[in-house]
Amino acid sequence: MREDKVILGFEEIRRAFPDAVLSDSYKYILIPRFPLPRQFNKPFTPLLIKINSDYQAPETYVDRELRVNGNRSNHLAESLTEDYMLERGWVKLCHQVNWSSNNTLVDYVLMIIDYLRGLNE
Repeated sequence: MREDKVILGFEEIRRAFPDAVLSDSYKYILIPRFPLPRQFNKPFTPLLIKINSDYQAPETYVDRELRVNGNRSNHLAESLTEDYMLERGWVKLCHQVNWSSNNTLVDYVLMIIDYLRGLNE
């Protein structure tokens, strides 16, 4: 994703999440306290967004200890998470989004919110 597009998207995200941080490389956005729906074992998780090219959807990582309705979820996929991320306490959120180069980072965060709301297993 182009640097200017990342910066604009990050500025919008910071309006909703003032404690969000953008990495110096413009490759990661960290939202330290992302609110979760009731089916999760915690009210918040750190949420890390790995930014890819315009043509590839970003990737999302959450707290490795998250559970859905008291159970591990196949959608919090340790088997698909890189070892270095697991070692740092992250797990990849396994989901598919309808991504196009016209999408913004705000669009992506809204997709994540909707996905997490509907996650029950």
